[in-house]
Amino acid sequence: MERDKKTEIIFGVWHVIATEGLAAVSVRSVASAAGVSAGRVQHYFPTKTALVRASAETMLQTAVDSNPLTQENPANPSTLRALLMHALEPAASKRVGTGVYYSYVAAAVADPWIANLLADAKQGLIGAVEACVRSQYPGMKDAELHARELVFLSDGVGQAVFLGAVSGDEGRRIIDDAIGRLGTR
Repeated sequence: MERDKKTEIIFGVWHVIATEGLAAVSVRSVASAAGVSAGRVQHYFPTKTALVRASAETMLQTAVDSNPLTQENPANPSTLRALLMHALEPAASKRVGTGVYYSYVAAAVADPWIANLLADAKQGLIGAVEACVRSQYPGMKDAELHARELVFLSDGVGQAVFLGAVSGDEGRRIIDDAIGRLGTR
């Protein structure tokens, strides 16, 4: 399937971030990576900020659209586990994409728009995990707090796997152990 020019430009942004870092993103560098003219890039994205924000938004939307878990039954224990393991496989095998994501996390320090985008995505994940916790552990007090703890643990484990501090198998054991402790609360 042939991608349209706007999509090629977004892929160009990701390529530049992955190979040279976020600071290297410019109309010219992205045009070169995307195989289009600088004028074409500016037609869709008039500034570096617009390029970076659109590419961050596209990355998150693509992740949501390609994740069937958003439609899964929260009562199914495999849904909770899969939601919490979502970052481990990419951290271990798709290092480029994970690295680009962390570049957006770093950009959030100086760009409140990206910070809000990432925070909203994280709230969506917390909400899905909370729905699982409420469904699988009826009557549990502080389901939202437990959901937050699990998501934040998952984030940290994903980062540790990405950095090579723990293996993917060890990361999965850590998360499985945390899920197992839910039944004792």
